[in-house]
Amino acid sequence: ARVLARGGWTPDEHRILFTGNGRQAIAAAVSALVPVSGRLGVEAVTYPVVKAIAARLGITLVPLPVDDAGVLPHAIRAADVRAVYLQPTLHNPLGTTMPEQRRADLADTVRDLDVQVIEDAIYAFLGPDLPPLAPERTTVVDSLSKRLAPGLTVGFAVPPAHLVDRVAAATRSGGWVAGHFALAAATGWLTDGTVDSIVERKRALALDRQRLVRDRLAGFDITADPGSYHCWWRLPHRWRAETFVAAAARRGIAVTPAAAFAVVPGHAPNAVRLALASTPTPTLAAALDALAALAGGSPEDEQVD
Repeated sequence: ARVLARGGWTPDEHRILFTGNGRQAIAAAVSALVPVSGRLGVEAVTYPVVKAIAARLGITLVPLPVDDAGVLPHAIRAADVRAVYLQPTLHNPLGTTMPEQRRADLADTVRDLDVQVIEDAIYAFLGPDLPPLAPERTTVVDSLSKRLAPGLTVGFAVPPAHLVDRVAAATRSGGWVAGHFALAAATGWLTDGTVDSIVERKRALALDRQRLVRDRLAGFDITADPGSYHCWWRLPHRWRAETFVAAAARRGIAVTPAAAFAVVPGHAPNAVRLALASTPTPTLAAALDALAALAGGSPEDEQVD
């Protein structure tokens, strides 16, 4: 419970459900809250795994428009949904954190409409210390993989009290319960201080890498929380995202086009996501310099015979 606590909110330890990984925690929450053929509201660009989960469960995703502060409250009112999946802290792929006023407005909206919330907090440990939206109707999903290492994939789902049995049943029926070895390893690292130590180092590294992005990509339209491990780059108008991605790949640099995150095909912004976590700092600096030079040039220079 201590690891998941934030912004004055500490989950009741009896409501913490363990899953095999964060994706399974999301799947269990979606399965429990949205019936087959039901509708789930999501940000118009979102974590791609949610699209796959919805397709597998027979659920329709309803794209919710966003501005620089996050999901627009009136979009939820217009969406005719009974649940929403949101990433208010360190959104993937946008790299942004929803300000407190927008959080308060959204909390009022979901309470007024009796809408349940699935809050993806997997990157929240890197961001500002803010509590979940409307905790009494929010199922928080989290994971240890980003805090520690991809190999430790224990996930968490923390439903409100009235939904614990439903989410627990979905976890069991989906085969998404955490394995004993992973739980034992996680328990040891949580209690001996390993997690806290690694988290502090990861926070410091994320801050350093965002400073590097601001320095090497100065003058471009970049959006990111200072503590995020990725950023969102709205490309110059002369570039199409797919063309830019291909040109970057020819330089040995992998970036992801907005289309990979768009809920509605063909409605992606002209942007790419840069992942900053795994590359050694000197390699990242060189890659950012190469991308800056590429974006400053012309697509016509990239014609391939």
